Amino acid sequence: MSSTVDTRSDEEDRMYASEKEDNFRWVAKWVATTSMRVLSKEDRVDERVDDAVSALAEFAEIAHGSMDPAWILNPQNRKILGRKDFPLADYKALGLRKDGELRENIILVDSFKGNIGNLQGYTALRMSQTATRLRGSRSTSRMTSYFSWRTCDLTSVHSGIIKPQLILAFSGTSNLIHGIYNLMTVPVQYQPVSNTESHHDWRVHDGFQRVYQSIREPAIRALYLAIKKMEEAHNGDWDLVITGHSLGTAVASLFLLDLMRSEDALDEPGTSSAADAEMPILPSSTKVTIAKFGPPRVVNPGLVVEYHKQVQQFRRRRGDDALIDWAIIGHMDGVPAVPPMKFGYAHLCRKPFYLYHGKLYRIQEGEHEHSLFTVDDVSSPPLHPKGGHNYYGARDMERLQRRMKALMVDVMAEGTNSYQGQPAQLGASWNSATSSRGVGGASNIRAPGSQQNDPLWVRAYLEREKEEECAWATRPPETGRSHWGLLRSILPIMRFS
Repeated sequence: MSSTVDTRSDEEDRMYASEKEDNFRWVAKWVATTSMRVLSKEDRVDERVDDAVSALAEFAEIAHGSMDPAWILNPQNRKILGRKDFPLADYKALGLRKDGELRENIILVDSFKGNIGNLQGYTALRMSQTATRLRGSRSTSRMTSYFSWRTCDLTSVHSGIIKPQLILAFSGTSNLIHGIYNLMTVPVQYQPVSNTESHHDWRVHDGFQRVYQSIREPAIRALYLAIKKMEEAHNGDWDLVITGHSLGTAVASLFLLDLMRSEDALDEPGTSSAADAEMPILPSSTKVTIAKFGPPRVVNPGLVVEYHKQVQQFRRRRGDDALIDWAIIGHMDGVPAVPPMKFGYAHLCRKPFYLYHGKLYRIQEGEHEHSLFTVDDVSSPPLHPKGGHNYYGARDMERLQRRMKALMVDVMAEGTNSYQGQPAQLGASWNSATSSRGVGGASNIRAPGSQQNDPLWVRAYLEREKEEECAWATRPPETGRSHWGLLRSILPIMRFS
């Protein structure tokens, strides 16, 4: 760990005071191992890859079970959520351009849930991507936030054709039921899709596999539908992105493994056609990226070997850049340290990235089982200096959850029937609403930041934000941490992923 002087700003003090979810810093202190290798400025990831990873983290964030991706991705709602002071104001892929228009054309295809704790997932089509100029470059050429440029060894970036992306995202832990399954750490026999075989040496985390199996069929159906919609909407090549945060990374990893092994089984003698495969077979030109934020260990070393064998086979069939494995380990995030290696587990990605103060650093092969690193790089001011499990994408992920939960209270109060019937169309149906109705008896005068035809929850949201600003500005001096506060930091052990 790098020793950073704690010189937090008032905004950072407010951010940490608002934390309600566990960031598992205590797990990092107790369980994580520290690499002897010091990371430096030379280990910094190319800014184009950094931007790409940050953009994909946005899609992982809104998969969380406390949010509704269908509502968030509705274009009318995004045009509001991306405004200044609203939840998506600083989001590059999901947010707005300076002219108030959407940065990217993103189409929600389907959202689905598993049978264990209603774990959520969704599919979406990312039809256009954010045009940005590479920071520090004098070039007038335009580049994209994802860059659809492929990296073979994650150390260099190669230019290529920018293609639409099919996004498949899985939620992390969002309730106590998920937490219980997170604790089922006994390694059990790997159970793949029906057209592939397992091996007695391949073991997987019992709870993660159970959660994955409960959502596998809905995810497969959603992927089939999304592929159909992509082919209807786009006459050309496209790429697949599988992403998730925390528990969602375990589900994403097992899904990718099944996807690769199902395709590989077609080369086996006795397999007649793609019709024998339970998983969809991707077009030969489709590249795959898996982006995992805060991944725990999922499988044993034997299954890690099989995973990398499948990666090599996938690349042999489709090209050296056909599959990219991005695993991001956050500074002082204890989740990547569990389950411990002594329980018989190992990480799947051998060249992960380390997120430190909002910047990504390459971790060399052979150091990938460590989850704490000393960083010797003072080239930029600290961002999120305490680190933790909810600060991926260089953002306060918990803040998005907190703001969306509060916002949805007002949304549901104003249009419960419309919301339950057609969540994806809610924003559009409300745009015609006038201010003739009040929320909770409030006045009909528009709040600063709201616009003429805004739904009424916009005013309620802005008023709440203003109240919170006033409450923070007039807060009493800190009196130290209470005994209950200390106890509360220990109780969430059941939510380690």
